[in-house]
Amino acid sequence: MRVLVADGSSFFRDALREFLRGASDIDVVAVAGSADDAIRLAEQHQPDIAVVDVHLSGDGLHAIRRIHQKTPAVKLVALWGLIDGPSETELRELGVVEYVIKGAPNRKILAAIRRAAEEGATL
Repeated sequence: MRVLVADGSSFFRDALREFLRGASDIDVVAVAGSADDAIRLAEQHQPDIAVVDVHLSGDGLHAIRRIHQKTPAVKLVALWGLIDGPSETELRELGVVEYVIKGAPNRKILAAIRRAAEEGATL
């Protein structure tokens, strides 16, 4: 599956990209450091999954909303770092199908990506 990673921390972006490259079923097609980049790259690359930090520079919630509006086939996985952030219900209303608390082990992010890929799959 084709994945876009969007996070404001270059360290986190690079570490997650390298981790995901080790998964045989993942192809990281783009990496974004801002909301505008995430939206543009989602439109350009049409990934299957976009992993977006809710607190992404330029407003991660805006990026999630616009990616969902402009590329509705892209399944969204949110990285959620603060407890006082948006609720799960708000994330679902924005089109998020999975979320992970930021700082969780990368294997949990990978599991969320794989669950998101299965979301809505026909048998």
